[in-house]
Amino acid sequence: MRKKEQPMPYISCIIAAAGRGSRMQTDVNKIFLEFAGMPVLAHTLLAFERHPAIREIVIVTSECDLLGCKDIAEEFGISKLKTITLGGAERQDSVRHALCEVSAQADLVLIHDAARPLVTGQIIQNVIDGVLAHGAAAAGVPCKNTLKLADDSGMIVETPDRSHMFEIQTPQGFTKELICRAHESAEAEQILGTDDCYLAERLGAPVQITESSYANIKITTPEDLPLAEQLFNMQAESE
Repeated sequence: MRKKEQPMPYISCIIAAAGRGSRMQTDVNKIFLEFAGMPVLAHTLLAFERHPAIREIVIVTSECDLLGCKDIAEEFGISKLKTITLGGAERQDSVRHALCEVSAQADLVLIHDAARPLVTGQIIQNVIDGVLAHGAAAAGVPCKNTLKLADDSGMIVETPDRSHMFEIQTPQGFTKELICRAHESAEAEQILGTDDCYLAERLGAPVQITESSYANIKITTPEDLPLAEQLFNMQAESE
């Protein structure tokens, strides 16, 4: 008797694109700025469009950027786009709104910042594997710098062990049941978390840190665009 193959999980991806990015020193949402011949958002969407395990994409953005997101999705042939929905006052509100648009048959949900355009298929797969194994996972890299804990006056009070410290990125992934329950709980208790992992951690859920890359940067300041282009070209040369 051949072992019956497990059905592939239905994986949805929420792209958080509602931030304004004041540190970019521009009136335009940073996801519309270009490097390597494409807008930041196009690079991000194509990474998930090309991943075979991703079944649908939900973009959450501000009202003024709805048309811009729609135009980019159409121009670059994002066939997995399910919908573009409106965000809220905080990123957490935006993700909660987007969760309402995820398909009922979804098993897993990945949440990714639109401003991280250099995410690779391997990083995405690592997070998916972590969710399948543990129920929740987040891309991360070991901290390079020595970290210090300071008091209110700025005086060092502790030096944490760097070997156990990680910089957490996106994507972050969860079973649909877990992340919906985590957001419902946070809303009911008026908790504003630093990221989606924190909301899952509040419920006692284990979250695995999966291997990512220091190249998976978030576009935040004007200096990040030329850096992103350089990293993009390096990735292209290595393929």
